[in-house]
Amino acid sequence: MRVGIISIGNELLNGRTVNSNASYIGGRLYNIGIVVEQVVTVRDDEDAIRRALQDALGRMEAVIVTGGLGPTHDDITKKVLADFFHSRLIFDEAVLQKVQERFRRRGMIMPETNRNQALFPEKAKKIDNPVGTAPGMHFEHEGKHIFVLPGVPKEMQEMIDSYVAPFLQKIAHMEPITVHFYRTTGVAESKLYQLCKELFDRYPEYEIAFLPKIAGVDIRIAEKPGGDSYEEFEKILYEKIGKYVFTKGDEELEAVVGRLLREQGLTISVAESCTGGLIQDRLTNVPGSSDYFLGGMVTYSNESKIKHLGVTKQSLEKYGAVSEAVAREMAAGVRKAMTTDIAISTTGIAGPSGATPEKPVGLIYIGIATTEKVTVRRFVLGVERLINKQQGAVAALELLRRELLGIS
Repeated sequence: MRVGIISIGNELLNGRTVNSNASYIGGRLYNIGIVVEQVVTVRDDEDAIRRALQDALGRMEAVIVTGGLGPTHDDITKKVLADFFHSRLIFDEAVLQKVQERFRRRGMIMPETNRNQALFPEKAKKIDNPVGTAPGMHFEHEGKHIFVLPGVPKEMQEMIDSYVAPFLQKIAHMEPITVHFYRTTGVAESKLYQLCKELFDRYPEYEIAFLPKIAGVDIRIAEKPGGDSYEEFEKILYEKIGKYVFTKGDEELEAVVGRLLREQGLTISVAESCTGGLIQDRLTNVPGSSDYFLGGMVTYSNESKIKHLGVTKQSLEKYGAVSEAVAREMAAGVRKAMTTDIAISTTGIAGPSGATPEKPVGLIYIGIATTEKVTVRRFVLGVERLINKQQGAVAALELLRRELLGIS
């Protein structure tokens, strides 16, 4: 089945917003055996939208349009689509009541402009929007299907999952592709490839993609119907890179760590300097994290390290705040202060200033304190401040994961 995507929005073209919707749709359809053939991005302009539609319908069997269904003046997609398919807009009282109810639940009065969302093309089938106010539209034109969805990612994703993907899978009669997803961290993409090259050469029938991110490298492996058994391939894959794989699936590292802490009945606390609270933020992103995360501190100054964590003046003067000794004392200090089983600490030079020839930008020490010992690891990351903070937080969580699993 030939499927195209039309993404609408000035913000997608001026660099202010990344087109994550197209990526989500492409991935979701790929999993059911449909490969998106093209993605076109156009501005909020009637002529541009019409030209994109005309071109897509000339070559595609299905078109998915996202964006421009809101209540403001630049949300013109619904009117353009209605005109394109010669469908008058009619007022839908049920849609209006749903919009009003959403505002009422939030203790707000619905702005008059939101009444426009109750106008709906007569020739379109309504696609329910369970998390937003604007319903989607499904037009059928000369045997082709056009789905028009909101640009808000969460709303679009719900409608793709509940309506569009199942509909296309049914009419396309496609066998789903089995996609295996492995998330790694603490290893470069080039090293992963080097470790796995011989294996991948041995199994050319699998489609393999490396997806590098700030936090690590995801590996996506597509297994087409009728192929050989995947079990042997996966067994060898884990033998080669298993220690770097923190999950098979889309789970985040902090969720994996949280599950391990809960399973082992352990509690944790955190003392952060250069990461500025990012570790604590990630830990508390996980529902139920209060079961194991008891608290933490961002001790950015030397004075706060001394006052709240018991870091000694001697260590600060002799070794400096960014040192193995201070990371060690921070981890031990916060574990004692919070009375937890385990504690993590970070101290480093995020940049761009503060470096010396001996201590470059990107240098970070991460400490882990348990009831038996305190260990510290030294890392040298990059030169970008925000990336260093994020990678430092990920490195700390990965060290914790390995500590909990006994992996060196």
